[in-house]
Amino acid sequence: MKNVANQYIQNMKPYRPPLQGRAAYSGVLLDFNERTIPVSTNVQNVLRKCIDNQGYARYPEYNGELEEKIITYLDEKNIYADNIMITNGGDQAIDVIFRTFSSVGDEVIIPSPSFAMFNQAAGMNGNTILEIPYEDDLSFPTQNILRSINEKTKLVTICSPNNPTGTLVSINDIEAIARAMVNGVVLVDEAYAEFSGVSAISLIQRYSNIVILRSFSKPFGLAGLRIGYCIADQIMIEEMLKVRGPYDVNTMAYVAAIAALDDWPATKQYIDEVMNEAKPLVEKFFSNNNIAWYPSSANFILFNPGNAQAVLAVMNESGFRMRRRSGVLVDGMIRVTIGTVKQMQEFISTYTELILNKSI
Repeated sequence: MKNVANQYIQNMKPYRPPLQGRAAYSGVLLDFNERTIPVSTNVQNVLRKCIDNQGYARYPEYNGELEEKIITYLDEKNIYADNIMITNGGDQAIDVIFRTFSSVGDEVIIPSPSFAMFNQAAGMNGNTILEIPYEDDLSFPTQNILRSINEKTKLVTICSPNNPTGTLVSINDIEAIARAMVNGVVLVDEAYAEFSGVSAISLIQRYSNIVILRSFSKPFGLAGLRIGYCIADQIMIEEMLKVRGPYDVNTMAYVAAIAALDDWPATKQYIDEVMNEAKPLVEKFFSNNNIAWYPSSANFILFNPGNAQAVLAVMNESGFRMRRRSGVLVDGMIRVTIGTVKQMQEFISTYTELILNKSI
C-alpha cells in the first residue's frame, strides 16, 4: 500500500520511551522523574468519589475551579483565569503551542539535549529545526541562541530546569531571548519548577510572546492522569484554546489536580526532602567515589559511570530502575530520579555493594 502520510511525518521517527515492564516492576522506579511516594488520601478519595458518581460517563465540565486554585497556588500578581489554559499533560501543551504559533517550514530553535517532545512536535508540524547544542559543561547556550534568532525564527524552546541535564536557565537569559524574538514565541517548559523554586512567570506581563507550561506529573504525582497547564498573555491563551479540543482534559484529572493543590503543604515537604536531604546524599556519594555527575536544579541527577549498560542491568535487577541517555553531549550517561532519603540510602547501599565493590 502506498504511504500517503505527509512527507514530513514520514521523515520522522516515533518517540518510544522505554516503558515496557514498568507497571509490573517491583523495585523503585527512578527512570522517569516521577513522584516516588503515593499521592495523598485526599487525592485518592476524590478519584473514588468521581468513579462512584460516574463522572467518567459524562463529558468533562470545566467550572473554573482548577484555574482559581492555580492562581492562588502561583501567588503571582496580575495572573488571572484568562492567563491559564488547562491541558492534557505538558505534552499536549507543547503540541498546541507549536501548532498555534508555527507552520510548515517555519524555523524553530531547540537547544540540545532537551525534552524529546520539542523535536517531536516540531516534526509533526513540518518545522525547520535548528538544534543548538548546550555548552560542554551542560550550561545553557544563551549567546549562540541569541546569535541564531532572526526575523524567520517563529519559536524557541527553553526547558528550565532542563531534562535531562538539570540545567537551570536564568530569568535574565529568558528575558534576553524574549526581547530578541520580534516575530515569534518563547516556550518555557517549567515541568520541574517546583523543585528549582525558580519561575519566569513574572515576565509574562512584560513579554506577551512568552508561554510557560507547567505539569502535575512530577511532584504532584499525577503523571498517569495527564494534566498540566499553560500560563501566558490573555490573547495567546485565546488563540491556543482554538487549537486545544473542548474535552481534552478528562474529569478525573481535573478533580485530582484540584485535590493535589489543596495538599500542597505535604507535597512541599516531599520536595524539601528530595532536594535538601536526599539529593545531597547522592551528590556526595558520587563525588566521594569519583563518579562524574552534573549539578541539577531538578529531582534527578545526570551521571556518567563509564559503563552505563552494565550498571543499568545490575541495578535494575536489584530493584532500582534508571534511564540511559543518548545523543549530543550525554551519550552513555544515566539519569537517576531522586526519591526519599530512605530510597536513596538504599540506592547508595546497593550501588556500593554491587557496582563499586565488584568493580563493575
